[in-house]
Amino acid sequence: MAFVTNASLDGPAILERARAAVPVLRDEAAASEAARQLTPAAVEALRSVGVFRMALPRAWGGAELDICPQIEILEELARADGAAGWCAMIGVGGGWARIALADEVNRALYPGLDSVTAGFIQQPIGRLDVVDGGYRLSGRWPFGSGCTHADVILAAGLVFDGDDVVLTADGRPDNRIAALPADRFEILDTWSTTGLAGSGSHDYTTTGAFVPAEQTFVLDDLGGRREGPLYAWPGMFLQVMSSVPLGVARAALEAAEDLLAGKVIPPQMRPARDDARVRTAVARAHAMVGSARAYVFDVVGDFWATLAAGDRPSHRQRAAFGSANVHAFLMCHEAVQLLVDTVGAAAVYRSCPLERQLRDLATMRQHVGGQLKLLEIVGGLWFDGADLDHPLLTHDIM
Repeated sequence: MAFVTNASLDGPAILERARAAVPVLRDEAAASEAARQLTPAAVEALRSVGVFRMALPRAWGGAELDICPQIEILEELARADGAAGWCAMIGVGGGWARIALADEVNRALYPGLDSVTAGFIQQPIGRLDVVDGGYRLSGRWPFGSGCTHADVILAAGLVFDGDDVVLTADGRPDNRIAALPADRFEILDTWSTTGLAGSGSHDYTTTGAFVPAEQTFVLDDLGGRREGPLYAWPGMFLQVMSSVPLGVARAALEAAEDLLAGKVIPPQMRPARDDARVRTAVARAHAMVGSARAYVFDVVGDFWATLAAGDRPSHRQRAAFGSANVHAFLMCHEAVQLLVDTVGAAAVYRSCPLERQLRDLATMRQHVGGQLKLLEIVGGLWFDGADLDHPLLTHDIM
């Protein structure tokens, strides 16, 4: 199977396009925030970068990039605008959903390589009723980041046969993820937030929509269905999340340095750059962001090398894999808060980039992938983790 595509893009080409898109995304950021969804110009900029094809197989004409280059590219987009970076990251993650579906299903469901996938898959809060040839999907799902410009939307639900929950072979409730064209859902205007306002992370709903059986999958299908290390582990898509806080924090460091370069501190009217407190804060913020970034690339690189060798990651590798995201969210948020405190009153105005960057980081930290409670599972993995169960960290599919 191959999609018709305008060009075959590799990692360096996509990175170059991402850097070229930064001015456009920055120019559109305020309008996206006001609209509470990405503007058409911002969406077109992301599509033109080729970011949504990064995780797609080369056999289709996709880039099939290693994880570290994917993180670097998404980091550049988030440096331009946190909401645009977040939507790009969600769309890239949708590439793993696509590889969970058969090739012929992809061709029928998706217009092309630069199509966008959005949707909530963390919990089976919808309902899939068994019917001939598939299911009837009903429910309401939150946090549909990018749903306003998506081509395909995902929705997780428990499978019912009549009034009974269907069980899998190992006795678990059957939790499946349905993939449908975006126009089969109603988008509910719910995304009124302090941060990431431009991400359009609205609720969405449908009632009784028919889903062919072949347009559903389970979380384990996100890994092991295709050849290559990119598709060897079902939780691989989670690691690109760290790119967004890292990109936003990098932009905040740049903004703070620009502001502080011309700031004077009363009453002595001493240049801020000569103040010991300011120098210490800037140095600390750089170290916090830089160390978080280094940890992500070290952990992901090690995990990738293990998969590329055809080996099973150890519990300690999985523990580090899960910790790196949380640590990136935490350190980037703390670093930008430190910068805001250091810049002072100038950072409270909406005209100041730091104001939005801090709000964006505070909001994205509420995602399950950035919350400290994830470390309860990850912490157990450092102690062998034999009694733990997490579908994207502890399941063996190799």
